[in-house]
Amino acid sequence: MAVVGMSAFHTHAQETVRERIQRQQPATSTSSPLASSSLRAEQLGRYSSFDPDNAKWLRVVYRYLDLSDYRNAPLYYPVQPEPGRTNFFTSIFRLLSEGKIDAYEYVDGNEVFADNYKIDFREFLDRFGIYYEVQDSRIVVNDADIPSGEVTGYYVKEAYFFDSVTSSFGIRTLAVCPILVRQSDFETSPARYPLFWIPYSEIQPFALQMQIMTSSLNNVINSTVDDFFRMHRYNGEIYKTLNLQGKTLAEIAPSPESLKAEQEKIEKQLKDFEDHLWKQDTAIPTPPRGNKAKKTKNPASSDSGSPTVSMRDRRF
Repeated sequence: MAVVGMSAFHTHAQETVRERIQRQQPATSTSSPLASSSLRAEQLGRYSSFDPDNAKWLRVVYRYLDLSDYRNAPLYYPVQPEPGRTNFFTSIFRLLSEGKIDAYEYVDGNEVFADNYKIDFREFLDRFGIYYEVQDSRIVVNDADIPSGEVTGYYVKEAYFFDSVTSSFGIRTLAVCPILVRQSDFETSPARYPLFWIPYSEIQPFALQMQIMTSSLNNVINSTVDDFFRMHRYNGEIYKTLNLQGKTLAEIAPSPESLKAEQEKIEKQLKDFEDHLWKQDTAIPTPPRGNKAKKTKNPASSDSGSPTVSMRDRRF
């Protein structure tokens, strides 16, 4: 059902792991369409080579993307389709209506990608009061009836991991869930309705072709939805991590202050792991130079052979 809103999770100026990875991404040149296409293909190949199954370290994180945040706005606009442009939810909706992708029920905050959890598209339309017509046994929904304006948020499931095969630290988008915000006649305030989960692997082939505008200052449409997710250009607060009890952060830390502290702690853990991963091992001491140490007459002392590197100094 509805999930309560959360406050912004990151207010300090320290660089997060997400920002560091985005900063390390090579800038896409727009001077040549061919060069831009080649670079995108190279980046996609590198992204696809990341495999969580080979992970030596893995942390699964769930974020809420508020589309009123300007950094997430490329997923929301245009609200109504324009020639050559639609927003992310309209594109997803069309793919579902055409049977090109599958979506799965949102079950108590979890995602289960099994056949018996696939949504029935017609039942989904009826459940949320979306008008449609049946023409020659085919469901038809006009663009004006697609509730893209009411989908003002997304849940995103991410995997932060170290791939031991490629020796790469990466972030993979695993799944997305559109959030419809609507106020019924019996509610005093708008409520969030998670619609369904979709594995990002199903969306990605189409997301490569979904053109988006990422800046109000530069109106050249030279980016795609896949670029947006793959390069982590969005901003979202952590509302859950994979844990044994399956609890959200709001259940673990019920007060706004404790929730914010828990979110910042997780962000720091992700950053600290990356920092430790690439840190040079400078803990091994170098032998002293100059005069040789005088030998002692105590044979037990001269033959002790104590190690210079302890287990805590070692790095994997």
